[in-house]
Amino acid sequence: MKGFKALFPPRSSLFGRMGWWFLCSLLFHFVTVSAQAEENSVYSLYISQNSQPLAVLALPVTGEFILTYVHSIHKRPVYEYYRAEQGKLHLYELRYDTTSTGMPSDAEGSFRLENGFFILTLDRLFQTLPLFVSPIPGHGVIIEGRLYLFTEWVAAESALELSVKESSAAEFAPK
Repeated sequence: MKGFKALFPPRSSLFGRMGWWFLCSLLFHFVTVSAQAEENSVYSLYISQNSQPLAVLALPVTGEFILTYVHSIHKRPVYEYYRAEQGKLHLYELRYDTTSTGMPSDAEGSFRLENGFFILTLDRLFQTLPLFVSPIPGHGVIIEGRLYLFTEWVAAESALELSVKESSAAEFAPK
């Protein structure tokens, strides 16, 4: 009987001062985590053609990705930095390493040279981003360091459209 009492203490000690504190903190933690899960949303990048999704790529929690292509005149890579915000695509930065015809040299925010890159700070929102897949190899999106080439889904010179869709983090949780 001694072992039984040790495993199940009397109610008064179970809900004593420390017990209530533990129970309240556990409840607070549960409510906080539940509220955060509902508030936190994740975005997916939709790559579509003629309103038909070709690919749906999960974006990181930050909602960031890079649209990359090789410039047709100076044959160097260009990087457009986007962030999914309120269901839209927010272009906030442009980077390239060589100036040439067709490359901007002014921006809404700033223009600077950093580590060999010209960096323009931008502030442009798009509901959708229509584009043609470049015939020059290297046109795609970079998500968390991984390059997804548009030619994985369509031929060069095909029309595509990029958009983002918000969903709750719970939709991506393992089941």
